[in-house]
Amino acid sequence: MLKLLLFFNVIRLCLYSVDSYKILGIFPVPSISHQIVFQPIWKELSLRGHEVTVITPNPLNDKSLVNLTEIDVSFSYKIFIESNLQESITKDVPVNGVVDFIFTLMLNIIEAQLKHPEVQALIQDKDKHFDLVMVEFLNPAVYAFSARFQCPLIGMTSLGALLGGHDAVGNPSHPLLHSDFFLPSTGELSFFDRVYNTMYTIWYRYNYYYNVLPHHDKLVKKYIGDDLPYLGDIERNVSMLFINENSIFHSIKPNVPAVIELSNMHIKKKKPLPKDLQNELDTATEGVVYFSLGSNVRSANLSEHLREQIIGALSEVPYKIIWKWEDDYLPGQPKNVIIRPWLPQQDILGHPNIKVFVTQGGQQSAEEAIYYGVPLVGMPFFGDQFLITEKIANLGIAHVVNPETLTKQQLKAAIVEVAENSKYREKAKEMSALSLDMPLTGLEKAIWWTEYVIRHKGARHLRSPVLNIPWYQYVLLDVIGFILLVCLIVTFVLYKIILLGIKGRQKYSRHIKLKVS
Repeated sequence: MLKLLLFFNVIRLCLYSVDSYKILGIFPVPSISHQIVFQPIWKELSLRGHEVTVITPNPLNDKSLVNLTEIDVSFSYKIFIESNLQESITKDVPVNGVVDFIFTLMLNIIEAQLKHPEVQALIQDKDKHFDLVMVEFLNPAVYAFSARFQCPLIGMTSLGALLGGHDAVGNPSHPLLHSDFFLPSTGELSFFDRVYNTMYTIWYRYNYYYNVLPHHDKLVKKYIGDDLPYLGDIERNVSMLFINENSIFHSIKPNVPAVIELSNMHIKKKKPLPKDLQNELDTATEGVVYFSLGSNVRSANLSEHLREQIIGALSEVPYKIIWKWEDDYLPGQPKNVIIRPWLPQQDILGHPNIKVFVTQGGQQSAEEAIYYGVPLVGMPFFGDQFLITEKIANLGIAHVVNPETLTKQQLKAAIVEVAENSKYREKAKEMSALSLDMPLTGLEKAIWWTEYVIRHKGARHLRSPVLNIPWYQYVLLDVIGFILLVCLIVTFVLYKIILLGIKGRQKYSRHIKLKVS
């Protein structure tokens, strides 16, 4: 079978690949929800005949991909787990605290990965050459690899881009229209929302450019080379930015040509389910609720109170429950609840008996639900989950509950409402048709533009000219200042003229009076 796969891959390379390039990918975040977005890209590039090297905590380990070399940094998961992300960036933590926590965590992870012997061997290999470096555009230190190998850089995101990413290509990021995904506000903003968003963007940029970037720059000087340009300059030399955004639940942005929006990157062809799950779903004529809080929120780590409310609600709904529960034992497990530490989510959502998907609101989970036309109950905990769940609720395909104040009655009512009210499923089917009606898939766009950047040794011509002017000119401070100065001068001159006129009239009046007397 392996020989047959290799044979077909060779045939595919002959048909689709004209030029073979050397590509380095660095995707350091130890979270499968990030990695599954990028994996199809490095797999497809390998299949097209390019020599691909990837630094990742989730290697594919696919022996049929003969052009793929993976450097396994899965040890990073230990750092990620020990950070206790689930409790460290809850809704009670201010947004700036969440941002600081994530950047500090990623700095620790990147340092551990840069120390890794295989990574150091790659960095120190003077004969190594790459035509392109692709990185997750979240951790500035990894941008330095493009300067180390003197080749173009493509940034990629598994979510929307942070403000620094938009700035790097000169993309508009208005605080009221296109706010950062850490901010849980969507739709029409109140006056205080607008004030908060504006102050946040000012704080974020100050913190990023005067705190985060200098710390990452010191790190790359230590582990990659002290002869590298400043990291902020490397960042602004990025050729293109691939953003994993879905127009269904992300706001429309006036992107510059260097920003390519991708979506549904991780959606795979439906595969047969394991026999036990297939049987459970096939026999559930009453319907099934699929319950999963993703990879970064572990159901097994929920507080005892929240767990009891969820179990109470699930035990009373008239459906079978399939719950992604990461431990072998669920205290008080109801008879209608089936637990598994891992589940093939996309294949489960594709089953016709799934009535509701209870989710934390991760982007990939929301995309999968929309793809299969499954309505949702959102239970957001942190990050962009608040934004995503609010958006899908506004679309009419979900009902949102607050895990901090959740009662079993609220969750039960939400599940029954979404399962029994046909408007949710009808709207989900409508959104599914809309999201699939695209001229090219996200993967096809990513591959075409990747090879475009390599062919032209960069894509600086697609970046915004705003990168070449100072920020004060971009926000028209000099123009506004000049206009105000002109207005002030004209006002002053008019004032003096009027004043002189008044004084002249007074002198004339006195002169007339003296003459009469």
